[in-house]
Amino acid sequence: MIQQEKDFQGFSMSGFWMLLGHIVVMPALVAGLALAASKGIIGIGLAATIIVLIGIFWIISMIGYMELEPNQARVLVFFGKYRGTFTKTGFYWVNPFFAKKKLSMRARNLDVEPIKVNDKAGNPIMVGLVLTWKLKDTYKSMFEIDSQTMATSAATGTTTVSSIMKAFENYVKIQSDAALRQVATHYNYDNNEGDANELTLRSGGEEI
Repeated sequence: MIQQEKDFQGFSMSGFWMLLGHIVVMPALVAGLALAASKGIIGIGLAATIIVLIGIFWIISMIGYMELEPNQARVLVFFGKYRGTFTKTGFYWVNPFFAKKKLSMRARNLDVEPIKVNDKAGNPIMVGLVLTWKLKDTYKSMFEIDSQTMATSAATGTTTVSSIMKAFENYVKIQSDAALRQVATHYNYDNNEGDANELTLRSGGEEI
């Protein structure tokens, strides 16, 4: 079983070609069948059956459209099985039975509010963090972090892109807060013992 991100290798086509089929080809087929049935070329029952099947296909295939902007991705899942990540920008059509989970790969800023901790010497200090982050691995993001459950609206039971990204942001916030607490306890805030080579939180923030 694949447990890492991979590019989607299945069938996809330009959404505009499929849209042409929906607008022109399928209605033309229905009209042709109706005309053939009216002239007795084929039976009315057979024509009606084919028209119904075309209608069902027309409705189901409408779900296959998707649009991607730069730095966006779609995680494609087929009845619970991960089939790959689609990252090509534009308007496309894929198997309508794929669940197409949309993610943003754009950079985001997180301003962690200052927290009170003790430095290496045991002195109480206030430290904060401004973090720039973005998603790197869509597989781990979707299937190793329970983002979908965290992002599901209690009122509607639905999950939106913004709610998923908010769940990721909350996850990053908790992890960065824990890391910040751990780092702060390993260094002194300032050099009070005269050791010029000592790395401190005040003078070596970027290096730390």
